[in-house]
Amino acid sequence: MIDLNTLRYFTSAFETGTFSQAAQVNGVSQPTVSAAIQKLEDRLGTLLFKRSKTGLKPYPFAARLYHDVIDSVTHLAALEARLLEEPSQTVRIYCAPDMLMSHIAPDLKSLRRRFQGLQFAFADEARASDLAYVSDACIPETHAFIPLADDPFKIAVARHHPLAASREIRIEDLRAEPFIHRPYCPQADRMELAPSMVASVAQAVNDQQLLDLIAAGLGVAFVPASHGEAREDIVVLTLTGADAGARRTGISHRKTANATELAKLLTKQKRLTYPS
Repeated sequence: MIDLNTLRYFTSAFETGTFSQAAQVNGVSQPTVSAAIQKLEDRLGTLLFKRSKTGLKPYPFAARLYHDVIDSVTHLAALEARLLEEPSQTVRIYCAPDMLMSHIAPDLKSLRRRFQGLQFAFADEARASDLAYVSDACIPETHAFIPLADDPFKIAVARHHPLAASREIRIEDLRAEPFIHRPYCPQADRMELAPSMVASVAQAVNDQQLLDLIAAGLGVAFVPASHGEAREDIVVLTLTGADAGARRTGISHRKTANATELAKLLTKQKRLTYPS
């Protein structure tokens, strides 16, 4: 019989696309998830995921298995909360425009599985939230902050761009490239480096929109290195000869007992450091 934890790790890996995020969702180590998936594949006699540097690609059998078990896994995981009649609770979430929801959604789903009565309402600004995904330059005065990652800025270009094959790039290489501005948070881009580049062709309102514009070939932009993990249609290049800067990201939270507990659960995994 396949145990519940193995199925939880499998469904989380299917949803998040990486063993590391599946581990974060379940509060265990990456080797624990990887080993469990390997044993599941051995038991079933087939591979479930194609592994690559960009993440996991489920095979058709994995998709079939996921849809067969997800309702049961969710039902059993929430059994304790239902038996205890856990009261409904609304938590206000803020996601800064320079943070990607693809990095956040698995964590929120993890909380929902753990606390069945939990509901989310998204706030328009960080100071109105209970939990906020922000950089340390944007922490509200009423919040405490738990750091998650140190993230250097790099230059993002479309996958089909001629410069995409380069590992490193200089500002001089970008003089003929249209620039996309991202002005929505301190240190969000390095406009002091941009005068040597072609004038801005667009001004994004959040990083999801920014990445779509870059992927379409509209221009290039400074982005956090971690954004390169989220998309296969863009490439992030290290800037040499100039300081592109860096940011520290994490979760800020109200200094209440409940918000502090939820923030600690979301940051249970060890801090991440992206290579410079």
